[in-house]
Amino acid sequence: MASDYGRNFGFRVSDETRRSAMGRVKTPKTGPTLLCGTAVELDPANPGYLRAAAAGVHPRTGTCGLLVQEEVHLFTIYDPAYRDSYALGFTKPDTLSVITNGPGTKVWFQNTAADTRADGRVIPAVTMFLTANVAAGRGLAWDGTHWVDVADPLDPTSFGEVSYYDPAKSYVELILQK
Repeated sequence: MASDYGRNFGFRVSDETRRSAMGRVKTPKTGPTLLCGTAVELDPANPGYLRAAAAGVHPRTGTCGLLVQEEVHLFTIYDPAYRDSYALGFTKPDTLSVITNGPGTKVWFQNTAADTRADGRVIPAVTMFLTANVAAGRGLAWDGTHWVDVADPLDPTSFGEVSYYDPAKSYVELILQK
């Protein structure tokens, strides 16, 4: 399940004929670092920037979707010496990114437990989605911080339909519908 987007988010199907990738917007300069796969929207108060989407937001092609930072794996001499699968999931501030969505695009999310690496670095736990009621055939919406269950995948706040869920691995696959 590893990808260039870290341990917590990735693509299963990313057909460029269906996927929308609205680019040339930057992650916020300040504030909490956003994870790839976070729901984001254009920030009207800061043209050219995006922000974490508000709770209950409606997905909108080009203006509200999932955060992807294509060059997150590229780093400079000013970045930390350690760049591993954990770090890949965090976007760089004030850096060009894309808002992606599109019917048929299939993504995955995985919650991960805290971990201590062989070199002693402590990797904190990451919760991408809340597991309550998540099941195949249901939808996922954004609560402002996490992906959460909605009973109807066609609910206006649902980003798509859950096609697979493994509670033992805290792993879910979502087929985007907008």
